[in-house]
Parts: sequence; structure tokens; C-alpha cells
Amino acid sequence: MKKDKNSFKKVSYFSKIPMFSRFSFLLITVIFIIGLAAFTINYFSYSNVLKFFCSLLFLTMSIYFIKKWRLFRRKYNRSPFKKLKWFIKENKLYEEEIYEVGLNKNGRVKKKKVVVNSAYFLYKTTENDELIIRALKRADKFSDKANSYDTLLSALFGLPLYKKFDEVQYCDYVFELVPDKRIMVTNSSRNTSNYKIQITSKINWEIGSPPHILISGSTGSGKASLVNTLILDYLSKGAKLFIADPKSADLATIGRIIDKEHTATTENEIAKLLREANEEMERRYKEWFAEKDSFGKTWKDIDGARPFMVVFDEYAAFTAVSSPKIVKEVQGYLFNLVLKSRQVGGEICILLQRPDASILNGSLRDNFGVRIGLSNMTDDGRRMLFGSTDVMYKSIQEMGGGYILIDSQNNNLPLYFETPLIPRDYNFLEELQNIVNSNTPSETSKAIEIGRRTP
Repeated sequence: MKKDKNSFKKVSYFSKIPMFSRFSFLLITVIFIIGLAAFTINYFSYSNVLKFFCSLLFLTMSIYFIKKWRLFRRKYNRSPFKKLKWFIKENKLYEEEIYEVGLNKNGRVKKKKVVVNSAYFLYKTTENDELIIRALKRADKFSDKANSYDTLLSALFGLPLYKKFDEVQYCDYVFELVPDKRIMVTNSSRNTSNYKIQITSKINWEIGSPPHILISGSTGSGKASLVNTLILDYLSKGAKLFIADPKSADLATIGRIIDKEHTATTENEIAKLLREANEEMERRYKEWFAEKDSFGKTWKDIDGARPFMVVFDEYAAFTAVSSPKIVKEVQGYLFNLVLKSRQVGGEICILLQRPDASILNGSLRDNFGVRIGLSNMTDDGRRMLFGSTDVMYKSIQEMGGGYILIDSQNNNLPLYFETPLIPRDYNFLEELQNIVNSNTPSETSKAIEIGRRTP
């Protein structure tokens, strides 16, 4: 069986220099011997031609030897193996016992300290340019420390901790060798060939996998910029949008450009909009999944199907100022959409300043597969949004910076990220209009769609 070159490598107090390093050292030594032999032949030879070639060979081998030796030393000193070996010794992550080893000249018992146990680490680099350091828990005195090396390992490698997975038998510390990058929004930055939503150079998800987006953040945190980017992405993939903006602000303007009929600002309009989104969902179930041969299929298996998305801005403000009857009606529609719309391509995106249980109950909130918290949230706010985690949240200085949790990714732990950046000279409304125009169906396609719906 072929050994995985990216498999974990073990390091402890007892570890010897890795085979690759030993082979490199041997090769360098051979080169040195060849050079030395050339020098010796040159010294004892009487042939001028042979002396010339031996001198040239010796000079070449000497230069090559020096370069290779310096490169080898630099590479070895920077290797995780060398650093972890030093880390174990420097932090005394080993156990010693004293043994009697005989008598000295004076007839006294000689004693010697012998290392009998050590903390064990594994390391590997991944194809995603991540360095994983795994501290093993072996039920010894070092097991309790295995999940407490965050600061020390960050200092050792000079890298901020990216992820941490604390399991029963080990704790993984993940460091980015190549950091995640903020992406710039341009007219050519969207990929229309698939359903992937790209948030940073490394963070993405597919529409419906997982479904539904919850965005929380204070005023000025970058929520509007993020949702504008998401709208462009979803539209460019052919999504049908339903937009509710109780403040009747920028999002309502965007909605009117996309589809006036599916843009709502008043409480009655919003209730009607959510009812229509529910009707769209039920229609799709009836037309696509009523027959037995549709078992196990989703909207992606239906020819010509496209997703639809409900964007609801300032949901908390809506529930605070609207009549209880309307709020109850809208919540019923939302609950139905969140629970049922995934199979037929439905996505719900809700924006609010704080994910309070009084505004969005826990059973509904937990069904949002993508949860985003922008800017510096309170501990309670993060706990309500992400649940209880061991993540060490850092202070956020960058506008658009925050944490994102995507179900079934990163062990369901939130990651720091920065939202896509919209340049000052970027004409968002013009690009929006261009996408809307390209998505507008022709009269022929409208007739086909009407014919498809007619029994």
C-alpha cells in the first residue's frame, strides 16, 4: 500500500532526525567526499590537464556543497519537526527517572537521569496550505495540557491559530501557511457555471448545502454590503428574489430594480410577499415531486429549475412595530419556508442587529445553516448566534470583519472572515441592472413556462 506523503509525522523527545533529512545530509556528505577526492587527486597528480579538471571539480563541488548545506540547515531549522522537538525540551514535556548505573572510582554509586516518557505530537501540511499540529492524549500526565497550547504553538510557528478541534484522544491546532484573502467584487468575479457562493478565497458554500442565511451585526458593521454581494451572486445564478425591507431603504430600491412585484415595505405588503413565497414553494412541490419517480430528488434534478431567495432586512424592527396579528402570520410563513423550502430550491436570508430569542426563537434560528456575526458582538450575542464554543474570538477592527459558521464545515465552529469588498468606483446598480436584463426571460421561454404549468 502506497504511503500518503501528506500523512502525519510523529515527534517526541525520543524522535530521531527524519529519514528525508538524514538522506539529504548523506547526499551532501557524498558530494563533499567527491570534492575532497578531487582535491587529493589534484594535489598528488603530475598531469597539468588532470590537475586543472580536478581543481575545477573541487571548486564546483565546494560551492555546491556550501549552498546545499546552508539550504539543508535552513530547511531543517524551520521544519515543524525541529521546532516541535525544541518545544518539547524547552517546556519540559517529558518525564525523567534516576537509575543506578554502577560505581565510580571512589566506590560510590553512580546515578543517571533517563527520560522515560514524553508528550507526543503529530504534524502534517495539507493541500489547502494548512499546518496541522496534533497533540496526542495518551492518558498520561501530558494529556491535560494537550488542549492548552494555543498561545505557545502560535508563538512557536509565528502564525495565528486558524482552527482548533479538541477531541477525546487528541487536540488539533490548525494554522494557515497561506492566509485566507478578502475578495474584491468585480463584474467578472462571479462564477455562473455552478451554485457555489464564494465569500472569501477559501470560504464558500453551495446554494442549499446548507440552506438559509442569518446575518447579525450592528449599524455600520457591513451587513448591507454583504447582502448586496449575496444578491448579485444569487441573481447571477438565476435565482428568483423576494425582498422585504420594512425600513423602505436601499434594499427596497434594489428590490424594485429586480422585481417590483416581489418587493415589499409595509407590514401588509410583507405578509403578502411571504404568502406568495410559500405559494411558490408549494407549487414547486406539487409540480416537481408529486410522482413516485421523484423520490430522493431535489430541485437540482429538475431541468430548467432555478432557486428562489427571500431576503428580509431588519426583521427585529418589523416585529417591533407591526401588529401582533401580522407578525404571527409572517412568522408562520417564515417557519414553513425555513423547514420545507430546501428541497425545492428555497433560501431564506434574514438580517438583524441581534439574534435575540424573543425576536427569532431558537428552533427557527438553529435551522439556518449559514450564520454570520459581523463586528464586535457581545458574548451573549455570539452565544445566541453560534451556540457555546471554545473559539477565542479576536477583537475586530476591520469594517466587514466578523465570524461565520457554516454547518458541516470546520467542525461546526465559527471562523473569522472579511466580507467581499466593493470598490468605491464600482457601479453596483448598473451591474445589478445588467444581471436583471440577462435573466429576463424571452416571450418564447415565458410561453414554455406557462405551458409547463398548464395541466
